[in-house]
Amino acid sequence: MLESVVSDLAAPLLRVKAVVTVAGDLNIARRNWNAYPSGHPLIESSVQKLLTSFQSLLSENGGVQLGITRDGLLLGDEYVEKNNQICKNVAAAFFERGIGALIVSRLPDREELLALLALLSLKREDVLAQGGIEKLWQGAGITALEIRAIRYDRFSGTEEERLSSESDQEHGSLWEQFVLLMTKGEVGLAGTDAQGEIRPEVLAASLNAHFARRLGSGSGLSNNTLRRATAIIQQAIAVSDTGDTGAARDVGYTEEAGDWSELNETAAVVKADLVAFIAALDPLLRRQILNGFCETGAADASTADELFRYLGATVLQETYASADEYAAAPELLQGILRKLLPHLMDSYHTTTRDDEVRDRMQTLLQEHQREAYMPDAYMQGLLDSLNSGALKQLDTTELASLLTTLSPAFINSRGSEIILQLVIADPTSETAQELIQNLADLCGHFLELGDYGQVLKILSQAADPRLPQLLRTTMRDAFCRREFLDEILSGLTVWGKPKYDQVALLIQVLGRAFIEPLLDRMAEEENMSLRRFMMDRVQSFGEIARPYLLARLSDSRWYVLRNIIVMLRTLGPMQENELVRPLLRHANQKVRVEALKLLIQSGDPVAQRQVLRDLDSSDRETQLIAINMADRNSPPEMMRKLLALATGGGYTAVECELKSAAIQALAEIGRSEILPELVKVLTSRSLLAFKALNRLKIDIIRSLDRYPAKTVLPLLEKVADGNDEVARQAAETLRILRSKTS
Repeated sequence: MLESVVSDLAAPLLRVKAVVTVAGDLNIARRNWNAYPSGHPLIESSVQKLLTSFQSLLSENGGVQLGITRDGLLLGDEYVEKNNQICKNVAAAFFERGIGALIVSRLPDREELLALLALLSLKREDVLAQGGIEKLWQGAGITALEIRAIRYDRFSGTEEERLSSESDQEHGSLWEQFVLLMTKGEVGLAGTDAQGEIRPEVLAASLNAHFARRLGSGSGLSNNTLRRATAIIQQAIAVSDTGDTGAARDVGYTEEAGDWSELNETAAVVKADLVAFIAALDPLLRRQILNGFCETGAADASTADELFRYLGATVLQETYASADEYAAAPELLQGILRKLLPHLMDSYHTTTRDDEVRDRMQTLLQEHQREAYMPDAYMQGLLDSLNSGALKQLDTTELASLLTTLSPAFINSRGSEIILQLVIADPTSETAQELIQNLADLCGHFLELGDYGQVLKILSQAADPRLPQLLRTTMRDAFCRREFLDEILSGLTVWGKPKYDQVALLIQVLGRAFIEPLLDRMAEEENMSLRRFMMDRVQSFGEIARPYLLARLSDSRWYVLRNIIVMLRTLGPMQENELVRPLLRHANQKVRVEALKLLIQSGDPVAQRQVLRDLDSSDRETQLIAINMADRNSPPEMMRKLLALATGGGYTAVECELKSAAIQALAEIGRSEILPELVKVLTSRSLLAFKALNRLKIDIIRSLDRYPAKTVLPLLEKVADGNDEVARQAAETLRILRSKTS
């Protein structure tokens, strides 16, 4: 039973997490779709990841319905992590294209997800030009995902519809009546269902979007709508604040309908919804409703005062921010604003055009204080210009320099530096987190423009060890988001080699957060040069990268495994040999060879025994691979087997190839006790295999520069006294060896 209760409590959290995962993967897939050509491996991998996320979402619940607003995703009545920027981005993408709800009824396939990405890449005007999102959605053949479009085409401007719905509005709660008023007739969505269940923020977003489309046409809420809205608001305030039974009966409640305390509680909720709706409106539309509330005559002073106090000073200050907006407000409202916003009364003071000109001239001249703030050179320049009757013109060079400061790139660059300084100056302020997010967004914009230098400058300052640790951690977290790291790495493909050095520095600044994105990209990258660059960057992390590499030893792609093992080998001997041993039986020979090299380097006894067995193999290819495993850490048994191969047997082509490889492997071991056996070969003779033996002698002489110099110098001097080809090679090796020791 306890397990059942825990499961029931955890289910909503798991569902929210699954939705967030889908939103994150969809955001990445959109970015890859816009950045890469169709069929690119990154697009395919991100689509597969998105498909997995949808599968997890549907495993938590048979079907999911998400509401879409401009500010986020709605799961039921609650926002899905309202402050999550990725969820906001995805919601904005849907909302911008006219999608009000998304219903996931079954698992979409790859083609449906590709069609979804194609639709989300269209601009809003393109969607409208092609007949709207519903038509495009149907044409794309996406059946696993259903949508409910925001039907702007159902907005109506006739009073007949308004009047015909008045009788319907006399029924239901105050909030239902208010929603019905706003969602039918001249400003609403005529086909909206379940009006009473619409959240205040959603209703406000619909009106904001509607009037934003009609901006400049002189449209707005009609007097009739304002009058009825005012009456509903007044009734809600009266009932919730005073328990006015008369007001309750006016809106359709009777004593038989229920307890008056329950009625008061319901009315308080309606009042809160109405205020939340007003607060979520665009300031221009909000100002029209509040002005209308005071102008219609239906609202008395006490009701208006109560409403505006409930809205709060912050909302009112945003609504009436300028003197002109204050001056246009009704007299009743002005009196309330004077009481609630006394600190803004000075800014509400209106001035004439002549007053403004007079103030500006006084500020410019300030003759009685000029020496207090005007530099002498500047003042003399003004006087010279006035005396000569002509103002000095800027020359071309000065003008060009000035114009550069007006370019968007320059403004964004300086703006980012100012934001960073504001964060550094007060890292604990309420706005610090928002400023850091703005800074990260600006850096993303710089990356899209290819301005990696500016991003590097900002990140270097943010990582300054002199800054507080908490601030550095906060900024690093903001810049280490996966989509930001992917955007940096995308520049390698978009901008090419000129950006390699700057990307390498960015990787160095942000640190280990780059390891996973680098490994993901490396696995998909087809360009060998770029793949090598990514491998070098991973290897530059040293031991920090080892756990990430070991975690990928189960990858099914042989070429990825080979590169992972190569990188592990460059990091030096390892302790986790048991993770690599299974790869000795891998189906691909290149993987087997690299795994064997790594284990031999780490001194693994299992690998050493296998190499010794392979040296005795009858298969030439297997023998050559084993021979090439020799190094300075090879055991004595391996050295003895290599000497036997080098000095024994005949001189057929196959045997000579094995002998030559064994001579080179012995040089890798480089121990002095090998030399007496090699001297026997140098002094041997063969009439039947003279040429083959001579080539082996030359191979031995060439390899002597890798043995201890004191041991081989006398031998080389003795052999170099001759006049044959072996002697000439001995003289050359002697020269090389002496140059190394000098």
